[in-house]
Amino acid sequence: MRALSISGVLDLWERGARMHPLDRGVMTLAAVAPEVASADIADWPLGRRNQALLETHIVTFGPQLQGWSVCSECDEKMEFEIDARVLLSEQQSVRTGRISFRDRVFRLPTSRDLAALQTEDDPNDAALALVQRCLSEGESVEQWRVEDTEPLGEAMAQADPMAEVRISFVCPKCENHSEETIDLVNFLWSEIEARAKRALWEVHAIASAYGWSEGEILSLSATRRANYMEMVHA
Repeated sequence: MRALSISGVLDLWERGARMHPLDRGVMTLAAVAPEVASADIADWPLGRRNQALLETHIVTFGPQLQGWSVCSECDEKMEFEIDARVLLSEQQSVRTGRISFRDRVFRLPTSRDLAALQTEDDPNDAALALVQRCLSEGESVEQWRVEDTEPLGEAMAQADPMAEVRISFVCPKCENHSEETIDLVNFLWSEIEARAKRALWEVHAIASAYGWSEGEILSLSATRRANYMEMVHA
């Protein structure tokens, strides 16, 4: 997994501004792993995708994931900081892309599957549609009820534990215990957006002071750009 350059960050941010988050995730991973086709990345199990997103965050922005949530009981703001390396070490990698359940074979959900469900307004219909997509060709789950999908979901989660990254919270105010899922695509994208906007501000300030082109400024190391910014604002 290669790190994104500052030019690469700007390019991704510009191209992905109007994209759905699922497409942003695939596009970002295609940029850091150009040897893999985007279509293949879209078909990775979600755990493999999330592992690659964490690795991209580590090599480009560092291992620390910082964010906040709100207590569901008292609305207290709860900040958190997690080491992405710890998340990777605590989770098992995907053992297989398929599982057996009730004498049928299912593959693990992918980004492509989630994208196909975006038109489903009813969560129950979405759950059944996902099961049908993951079922081996030539079979059907037409007689399944929503309740039938729950044990299958648990089996899929055991086979692909990185598909959903959850963290635990204890509210410092009311001591309520809760868990929340980290949306790794949006988490990484917020870093890409912040880095891109900061880079554009640096280009604007340095170009205004020295008359250099965007390409010349972006070719400077982050340390040099920071020093020029200090001199511009001195």
